[in-house]
Amino acid sequence: MNLLNTGQGTENQEDSTTDTEVPVIRKLILFNSTHFWDDVVLQLQKATGFDIIRCEQIAIIAHTKGKAVVKSGEIEELTRINNILKEINLVTCIE
Repeated sequence: MNLLNTGQGTENQEDSTTDTEVPVIRKLILFNSTHFWDDVVLQLQKATGFDIIRCEQIAIIAHTKGKAVVKSGEIEELTRINNILKEINLVTCIE
């Protein structure tokens, strides 16, 4: 409820907002694998459109820590990116 002060007392007015679906934010995770370094970086760039430096950062985190977040967002976008990463059988999941 919104309380509006109109100068003549307090009036209660219902919010006129409608129920809308709140997007669920998920994470696309890349796991370390035995792929060649350049293949991983170039596939990340192809899938995400990120610059080479950012793709290398994602790849090095996955290599050293075992996994890395490629991107957070809505499931539709992450699925599109994931499908491109899977073209070369990279190990991924969406959480």
